[in-house]
Amino acid sequence: MKIQGTVHWNPKGFAFVVPDKGRDDVFIPPEGLMGAMDGDLVEVWAYREKKGLRGEVLSILRRNPTTVSGTYRSRKKWGVITPFKPFPYTIVVPHERKGSIRDGDVVTAVVESPQGVRKTRSVTARIERLLDIPEDTGDDLRFIAVKYGLPWRFSEEAEQEALKVSKVSIPAELARRRDLRERILFTIDGATAKDFDDAVGIEQLPDGTFLMTVAIADVAHVVKRDTLLDEEARNRGFSVYFPEAAIPMLPEVLSNGIMSLKPGEERLAMAVEIHLGPRGRLLGFDCFEAVIRSRARLVYEELNPFIERGCPPDYLDTDVASRVMELHRMAGHLYRNRMRRGALDFDISEVGITIGHDGDVDRIYRYRRGPAERLIEESMLLANHAVCMYLERRSMPVLYRVHEKPKAEDLLALMETLKEIGLPKEEFESLKQAIRRDKNLSRALQRISALYQSTPLHNFVNQHILRALTRARYWFEDLGHFGLASTSYTHFTSPIRRYSDLVVHRLLKMALKGREMTQKELKKLKGYLKHIGTEISEREKKTDDAMFDVIRLKTAAYMQRHIGDDFSGVVTSILPFGIFVEIFDPPFDGLVTLSDMGKARIEEGRAVRLKKRTITIGDIIEVKVARVDVLKGHVDFSLVPREA
Repeated sequence: MKIQGTVHWNPKGFAFVVPDKGRDDVFIPPEGLMGAMDGDLVEVWAYREKKGLRGEVLSILRRNPTTVSGTYRSRKKWGVITPFKPFPYTIVVPHERKGSIRDGDVVTAVVESPQGVRKTRSVTARIERLLDIPEDTGDDLRFIAVKYGLPWRFSEEAEQEALKVSKVSIPAELARRRDLRERILFTIDGATAKDFDDAVGIEQLPDGTFLMTVAIADVAHVVKRDTLLDEEARNRGFSVYFPEAAIPMLPEVLSNGIMSLKPGEERLAMAVEIHLGPRGRLLGFDCFEAVIRSRARLVYEELNPFIERGCPPDYLDTDVASRVMELHRMAGHLYRNRMRRGALDFDISEVGITIGHDGDVDRIYRYRRGPAERLIEESMLLANHAVCMYLERRSMPVLYRVHEKPKAEDLLALMETLKEIGLPKEEFESLKQAIRRDKNLSRALQRISALYQSTPLHNFVNQHILRALTRARYWFEDLGHFGLASTSYTHFTSPIRRYSDLVVHRLLKMALKGREMTQKELKKLKGYLKHIGTEISEREKKTDDAMFDVIRLKTAAYMQRHIGDDFSGVVTSILPFGIFVEIFDPPFDGLVTLSDMGKARIEEGRAVRLKKRTITIGDIIEVKVARVDVLKGHVDFSLVPREA
């Protein structure tokens, strides 16, 4: 049978084709790829074996741009790139496509897809850039930047273009924009934030309703499509944040300069006014270009004690303070309204890392969102929803943020895990019925999360629920957002650090002009959004993986100082070669290998049988740090006998 789907490579050289609709994944051996690249849309001939579907590529329907990073090696007739991540083909660089790159340089390159070949062992590539990393960058960050091909510095040409477009004439813009400089707006961010792309405010109207304002930095005014700056931003896709450094999507003269909504400074913004009832019911909204002047730069860490206990920071004036509390009250209504619709909120704690003056890790900890973070989150969710509906009502294409329903097999795996940890029978049956009927699934998952909220298994349960869900992505059609229990959702509120939001800002500007597009123009724009959605989604995954890897490396370096120390943790998985344990403090997972468990018998996925005890998934156990591989970010534990 013939099946269409997207190629997903495995580092070992084979691939799987994930069908567009409702079929099992198709295994493709290396010899069956026919030159297909990771992310290509292909048609395959598939047949069923004992282990599932197997097949080979018949044709490549749409190519996906492929970029690799690695070390350039010069040869007599050509050059080759030794990639940092496994790649199924030899990467050849013709000398005329290497530019000024020299032997041994670390580079990124664009792979040129092979055309009209049945089978291939090599592909050609064009050098895109030298990975120029600042000299004072730590070895771990340097390793990650090289591994993922993260461009750190901007080219001199891009910096010059950014400097040129940063010369914004506020008087000229005031003549064509709404003047919100006297409206009380303020930014709320983390203490270490350097760029501020969103400001918020709220006013009570005479009839008892409220007008919320969300103003977002107007990046699209200075970063025009198909310019050198736009190419840089698109190649990066996202700003990358590490514990002690950041790789911005835009040059600093923009991200930390003219685009950043600093207090007391006149700035260009795309504004969303949202009319709300006293209990958060959406009554109406409007979008427009504006000039704003932020009243204050507020910090989560200082605002949370004020909201929770009434301890205001010294700099907080009464006008701003009253609006913070009004936004906090409104955020509570918006949150409850979302929960009633069936949205998910597992309150997953994030991992924080404190770096000392000597560059070493001082502390690793978990932290949860406080009321100030939730206030901003609810405001941004609502603004994203309003902008999406604004575009839809004007028949504009949209780059949606979609989150599809979880797959049945992932939900069944979750059920097995929850059964292992002793989920109460009534909750288990409720989840089973929700999966079977495809109804009230999010509510069943939310109840299970709440059931374990005050237990050591809280993060364990939430993480397993998240693994059962699909990954959110960007797409040109509205496939709905399962996690938000919503349709009509996009990303609009972070154009300084997300390319997707910059795309949406451009769409909004087109809608504000009011010109009706021809069918040919609409078709071309939808084709662009389809392509760019896939591209940005892939860059998002790369960014997330890079930031996760840095956390692992930092934590492993910290754990090296604790070899021989005991920790409490929860068993997260059981595999033929050992068990994974996530310790509580600091939050990190490591492996207890089979050889470290003596005469143990492992029932894969279920239990470990020892002489005097049985260990199952979800058990709280004591472990000792046995070995640490700082370069790989791996930690091995050994079991601490219960008698100890």
